[in-house]
Amino acid sequence: MRTLDILDAINGKLVERWPERTVYVDVCPVDFDRPSFWLAVEQDEQTDANRFLVRHDIRLKLTIYDQLDEHYDASWYRLAGESDAVMELLTPVLRVGSRRLKLNLKALPREADRSFLQITASWMDDRPGLSQSEEPPPADSYSLRVRGNIEP
Repeated sequence: MRTLDILDAINGKLVERWPERTVYVDVCPVDFDRPSFWLAVEQDEQTDANRFLVRHDIRLKLTIYDQLDEHYDASWYRLAGESDAVMELLTPVLRVGSRRLKLNLKALPREADRSFLQITASWMDDRPGLSQSEEPPPADSYSLRVRGNIEP
């Protein structure tokens, strides 16, 4: 599973729910359409989990843009409702290719004409370049944990 696959899956959900809106992925132009969404990658890390697996951690920021220059009570409630709808849309497990991924969602402080959601996720993958017949690389360190009572 790649970060691009996750972006595509989230984009698909947003377009399915709001087909009339543009979803900008990773880059938002200066003269963007409103109302729209901007989905940007803030963090994409890969670390060793063990000799067989690597851990992927991503953090995305979803910006929900409201109509241009509308700052009334009605627009505030509309934008708050759309933020809630996006959170509800992305709360169930997300299907990404043949895998499923649970997204963690967090509302960030908002502005008058836009709101922000932080999306984080982590998953494990097989170590790249390691085939089934190869022996995994040796570990740099080992730890041993003893459980139970040991009597001499």
